[in-house]
Parts: sequence; structure tokens; C-alpha cells
Amino acid sequence: MWSRDVDTGMTNWSKVKIVKHLCILIVNGFGYTMDRVTGELLVAEKFDPAVNWATHVDLKTGRPQKVERYSTHHNGEDVNTANICPAALGSKDQQPAAYSPRTGLFYVPTNHVCMDYEPVSGGMYVAGQPYVNAVLNMFPAGRVYPGDGYNNNPEDNNLGNFIAWDADKGKIVWSIHERFSAWGGALATAGDVVFYGNLEGYLKGIDAQTGAELYRFKTPSGIIGNVHTWKHKDKQYIGILSGVGGWAGIGMAAGLINDTDGLGAVGAYKGLNSYTRLGGTLNVFSLP
Repeated sequence: MWSRDVDTGMTNWSKVKIVKHLCILIVNGFGYTMDRVTGELLVAEKFDPAVNWATHVDLKTGRPQKVERYSTHHNGEDVNTANICPAALGSKDQQPAAYSPRTGLFYVPTNHVCMDYEPVSGGMYVAGQPYVNAVLNMFPAGRVYPGDGYNNNPEDNNLGNFIAWDADKGKIVWSIHERFSAWGGALATAGDVVFYGNLEGYLKGIDAQTGAELYRFKTPSGIIGNVHTWKHKDKQYIGILSGVGGWAGIGMAAGLINDTDGLGAVGAYKGLNSYTRLGGTLNVFSLP
């Protein structure tokens, strides 16, 4: 807010209100921006356009407005609810995003996956064992969300996107399709280069402003680790652990073959073994 003298054009006084924000992007596919002092919810928008389990989030209550068609709770046991987006592994799982104070953007590895989900009646919980009691099938979100946004169409089989997210506006600034989920963490540098790795095993360097790919290197195995950096003797280094695994890579890592194995992940990622292999390696790169 400011006051200007209309005769001279000079500013008489100004007042700036600084709002300290907190941003979180979670498994349900919504990115939330809050006033970190008061907790007021300022923005809640989908960071994957395929998300359909809710139409929007009420900013006053913070409650998502659910779509009953995609609610397994509403549809009940022994009913196969089809085309739920995101799938059980979420639009984002454990993979960390990165923030650049230079661009004011978050750089987010995401999953672009939907599912059919059928809760099964009569199951018995065994202490200490995984318990889902449902049959899941996962598949690329393009089959459900064929809209023209971000080049989606039914033939698109990408299971992931790497996005730049404007938390103030709740908007995707740019998006990079990935054949499989972007399951590794991101790193933003002061040189306006963002690094991340993908399940095919490529470490990529991306222009933080435009999303243009600047560099790629094929590591021996798929990447689910987080890119990290350090300095030694005035030289900056980038490191990444490659070694496929995690929920998306469970088929390869555990030798599972049925589509519904791995809580439905095996069917979606069954082509992964054509693009990478098992094994663990620390890969280190020096920056110019």
C-alpha cells in the first residue's frame, strides 16, 4: 500500500505487509499454501491435473470436496471403483521437492498414476504384516485424463511428471513428462539449475526458469535417491545414489510378476526392466 502526490508523482509513504508462507504438496494431489504464522489456508490447488477424487478444497474449512463416484468408502466392499486419480501411491510420495529463492518456485517430482481399487470383505489382519485388504490395478493417468493440458492424451503412457510449481498462485509453470514416476528427490542450485533423477537411471540438469533440459547422464540403475551437493577445496560436487526400488520399483526389486502384486504397482511399472537394471552405485559429478 502506498500514497503518491498526484502533482509531483512522488511517493508520500508506503506500507508493506509481509506474509510468511508455508507450502506443502501431499499425496492427495493438492498443493497447499498457508500463512505460517496464523495457519490461514491461502491456496489449495491440484498439482497434477489428473486428480479427480475431489473437485477442490474449501479454503475456509480446509476440507476437500469429494466426488462420491471415486470414493471406495461410499461404494463399499467388493465393489471395484475404477479410474481413481491419484493411485494409492499418491501424486507425490516420499520424494522431496526443492525450492529456489531465486525463482520463487518449487521443483516437484510427481507420480501421474491412476487406479482401480476394490476393497475385499472378510479379510483378517495379521499383526506385523502389511494390511490393505484390497485388489489394486494401477495405470498411466493419461487413460483417465485425456485433456489437452500438458500434452495429455489417451496414448500418453507417462507415469510421472517433474514440475515447477508456483505456490503463491497454485499453478504449474512448466512440466516435464517422465516415462515412469519421478521417484527421486530434487535439488535447486544458485546457478538456476535443478537436478533430479528418474527411474530409468538418468540424472538430469534442468533450467530452473524454462524447464529446458541442459544435461543428462545415464547411471547404472534407476534413481529413487535424492540429489545432494557439497563443496570441497573450492569445488562444488553433485552426488546421487542410483539403485532401483521403492514402491514403483518393487516388481524388479522383489521379482514380482502379477499386475496386482506390489499393491498394484507391478502392472503399471512392468516395463521398467527394459530401461534399467538392479544394483546400487554412488555417482559423483563436479560442477564447472
